[in-house]
Amino acid sequence: MPIQPGPDAGASLTPEQRLAATVEAAFARQGRTLTDEGTALDFTITLGIVITLLNGAREQNHLGEEEFNRLNGMVQGMLTAPRLLA
Repeated sequence: MPIQPGPDAGASLTPEQRLAATVEAAFARQGRTLTDEGTALDFTITLGIVITLLNGAREQNHLGEEEFNRLNGMVQGMLTAPRLLA
């Protein structure tokens, strides 16, 4: 069952769970869920493309190593959303 945080649930969820709930809410607004295997795969593929974009930006010196690491870490955190919702 997907994480459905109530008004006071923020304190009881880990940052990763809060992120997963936020991402899931965005999908739910479109009638989708990351608990669906196909949707989760599409999400993972898309984030893989974002990582490719970040790598390219770093290689072309549009992102420094610190900025890359920060943004890549955020994307890596988002990649855990489907697993946390399963």
